Parts: sequence; C-alpha cells; structure tokens
Amino acid sequence: MNNISSILMTTSILTLASIGQAAVIISGDSGLDMSVGAIMSMTALFGPMINVGSGVLSFILMIPATLLMGAIVGAINGLGVQVLKVVPLVMTLIMSNVVNGFSIMVTKGQPSVMVGKELQGISKTLVGPFRILPTVVIVVLILLEVFFLRKSRYGRKLFLAGNNRNAANLCGINSKKVIVLAYIFGGAMAGFAGLMLVGYAGTAQMNMASSYTMLSIAAVVIGGTKLTGGKGTFIGGALGSLVLVLITNILQALNMAAGLRSLIQGIILIVILMMNSRAPKLRQ
Repeated sequence: MNNISSILMTTSILTLASIGQAAVIISGDSGLDMSVGAIMSMTALFGPMINVGSGVLSFILMIPATLLMGAIVGAINGLGVQVLKVVPLVMTLIMSNVVNGFSIMVTKGQPSVMVGKELQGISKTLVGPFRILPTVVIVVLILLEVFFLRKSRYGRKLFLAGNNRNAANLCGINSKKVIVLAYIFGGAMAGFAGLMLVGYAGTAQMNMASSYTMLSIAAVVIGGTKLTGGKGTFIGGALGSLVLVLITNILQALNMAAGLRSLIQGIILIVILMMNSRAPKLRQ
C-alpha cells in the first residue's frame, strides 16, 4: 500500500508537467518545451524562499508566485518561437540554459532552502498510507482543463492551429497569440509541478527536476498526443505518466542498476517516438 501511495504521488507530479507539455505539443509546428525540467528546478528552489507573515500565508503565496515564474519563462519561449521565428526545440533549450544559469547565479550553486511544514504537508498521508491531496488536486485540474480544452473557444482554436496553421489563419484565428498562450500555460504548469516536487522531496537541489523534461514528452506521447500537433488529451498525458512511473517502479523492484534503468527507459522512449513519427504529415 505504501508503494501504491508513492506511485500516485510521483504520477501526480509528472502529470502536472505533462499537462503543460501536452498543450505545447498540441499547438503544432514541432513544438516541444525542453525547459520543463529547468522551470521545475527553479520554482523548487525559489518557491520555498517566499516568507511572508505566517507559514500558511507564505504557502498560499507560493502557488501564484511559482505559476508566475513558470509563465514568464513560457512567455519568453512563446515569443521567441512565434515572433523571432526560432525553432521551438532550440528556443526552449536556450531558455533551459538561461533558467539554470539564473538559478546558479542567485544561489551561488549552493541552495539553502528551508521547506516549511505547510509545503511538506503536500506529501502528508491522510487516509492510511495514501497521500490524497495531490491526487485530488490532479483530478480536479484535469477535469477543469479537459473542459477548457474541449469546450472553450481557445481550446478549439488551439487544436485547429496545431492541426493546420494555414486553415486557422484563413478562419481569422490569431495563431501566434494562441500558440504563445500555450507556451505560457506550459510554463505555469511546470512551475506548479516544481513546487509539488519540493514539497514531496522535502529538500531542494540544483537541477533536481532535470529528468522531467524527457519524461513529460514521453508521457504525452504514450498518452496519444501526436508530435505533429493538433491531436491529444490531458487525460492521455496523465495515463502516460502513470505508465512511465509503473515502468520505473518495476525496474527498481527488480534491483536493476540506475544506468540499466535509464538505458531501458531510453529504448522504450525511442520505440514510442519511432512509432509516433510514422503519422501522416500531409495535413498542411
């Protein structure tokens, strides 16, 4: 039961990162956010530094603060891709280095972060061994975002822009604005995921979330999101996150070395991406 609880907690954090990644990939034009891990590491470091009044007040302020930090990086990514016409992969990789450099500059490479008990309460067991709070938060977020993605005007615009940019422009849709907002949303979700991660870990380290970049991409692809854009779901990203966490858990249960686990995970990801790349690319 303790293992199941740990799986749900880890899946919740990865799901947050994959939700934002899914929005960027759905926007099309080979969009990938390679700065997810850097954003998560940054907010994991700086989120707990917010110390205003009581511990509860600080915790309440941490959430919008980390959302804002991630959204700012996402906005820079989106503007670089749409206004400066930088390739998404290159732009987000550059921002990943910028964010990591900023974190090192502020902390001088020696982060000293006190994680308050309110923030650590994210991982507190509530019912038996289960940490209910993160799972409930994820379920509520997914339901809200599924409604937003499928029912709202913006959601329909995002799918159309990702599916066929030319058709979207001919319909009078401002594709640039739609895509920039997708990057902003992706950055905000990564920022929130970083706060959840440090609350669960109880301590902050440099680059502690670096692995989440590739894991978030793998999760959304496993969940059915097409790398060519225009097709995908947040629920699929959540299910893909669960599959990845279960695979990792099984490999750990088999007492495999860390290097071998990474090798197997990499092979699985390559196979998935090879299968996904066979999707038709004639829609444009």
